[in-house]
Amino acid sequence: MYVVILGAGRVGVRLARWMLDSGSEVTLIELNRWRSEVVKQSLGEVAIQGDGCSSLVLGEAGLARANIFVATTGADDVNLLSCQVAKHHYGVEKTISTVYLPEHEELFNMLGIDMTLNITNLVIESLETGMADLFVEEV
Repeated sequence: MYVVILGAGRVGVRLARWMLDSGSEVTLIELNRWRSEVVKQSLGEVAIQGDGCSSLVLGEAGLARANIFVATTGADDVNLLSCQVAKHHYGVEKTISTVYLPEHEELFNMLGIDMTLNITNLVIESLETGMADLFVEEV
């Protein structure tokens, strides 16, 4: 399986490492040159430096043969645009994106992003569960 990941932050790097450990081929796209170099030092030559909204950079990453594209930047607009280019210009079968503003999730779904991970809701749900456990322990 070939996976292209946009964003070399905590989520993108951990996902890349997990996918590599599972035997997948991975390319990670990162705008920040320094971060891209750090990824190359820790994961090998899997990172390219460039703008993930650029069709040229996505082409350089081999999106035309990718099975999955995952957008993990902290910017919903970048994630949505790059997923759209991946799906409609390069024909990537599955697109996955993090979403930070809950009100954007419906738009991502309407526009055909195959899977969204609403970071805000995941954090709130985790806190609610953890806090509920704390209150049960006190009783």
